[in-house]
Amino acid sequence: MKISNPMDKNRLGFLTIATDSSQSRIGGLLLVNASGRPLEFHCTAAVKPNRAQEILYGPTLGEYLCGEQIGMALCDAIKQNPSMVLTDIPEVLSLRPLVEFPLLLVVTEKNKLQKFPSELVQSGYGESTVCVRKPYEKDFSAAEVIFDQLAVNLDLDEPFGRIDEAISEAQGGMRKQQVA
Repeated sequence: MKISNPMDKNRLGFLTIATDSSQSRIGGLLLVNASGRPLEFHCTAAVKPNRAQEILYGPTLGEYLCGEQIGMALCDAIKQNPSMVLTDIPEVLSLRPLVEFPLLLVVTEKNKLQKFPSELVQSGYGESTVCVRKPYEKDFSAAEVIFDQLAVNLDLDEPFGRIDEAISEAQGGMRKQQVA
């Protein structure tokens, strides 16, 4: 007999992308339960566009890399379906047409000074501000249902720090293996 854990009903994905010293981008996705406890973690290898890609993709390169390449690879890797995914990287929102779950941008200390695209619509949850692209405003109502069922003190900014630290740790581990 399988016992159902109500904390696993609302699985939240937190997706961020770090840039290393060589300007390579490394994505990480942390899937947590309603209490913020980890269920899965995945990260990508470093992705660095070549000069031809920079020229050909032009101003859409960031959305292509962050959404279609890194974001999609991370979403394909997770084994449990998320109720929604939150990101702190505006370019990741380009992933939304490719996935079936709500995808929201969390305004954080790290990104709040960035200029966001004008097509974003904002809403609030507790002390957090979240955004979606205009065609996906229905994601707010789906997210509101999920937010109402979450643990009261879940900080929407904090998991991004955990992902950054895990990526940094993974990079250090890979460098040690290469040296040995």
